[in-house]
Amino acid sequence: MIKHIMVPYDKSGSANHAFEYAVYLAEKCNSSISVVTCVTIQVPTDPYFGTAYIETMKLLKEDAQKSISNLESRLKESKIEYKTDVLEVRSITDSLVSYAESHNVDLIIMGSRGFGGFKKLLLGSVASGVSQHSQCPVLIVK
Repeated sequence: MIKHIMVPYDKSGSANHAFEYAVYLAEKCNSSISVVTCVTIQVPTDPYFGTAYIETMKLLKEDAQKSISNLESRLKESKIEYKTDVLEVRSITDSLVSYAESHNVDLIIMGSRGFGGFKKLLLGSVASGVSQHSQCPVLIVK
């Protein structure tokens, strides 16, 4: 049975669709949802930029948490048990797969493509990688 659904989230259109699929399915199956956002760690090569790096990571994590908190009202409205996490990661794919395994996720529902560059979380290659390496089923939403 589907008791725990994970939704990687990055504010993209396909991530929003995936979230709505997860809410619908969680309501039908009485499942809990974990909404997970990743912030990619990019260590500066010059020590001079260390302080700027720390501040940038702080802002990225705050932005990620804010974007997840916007979904909480929908989850509360639907009376779905939920958890949110912002992960600092080097590899998005590996981190999502590890999270799913360590948190006993039964189904991952994720967008097919997300934002790239500065707000990167999901790319077509990430969705592909998660679907190939995950031990649980993955539903990819366009």
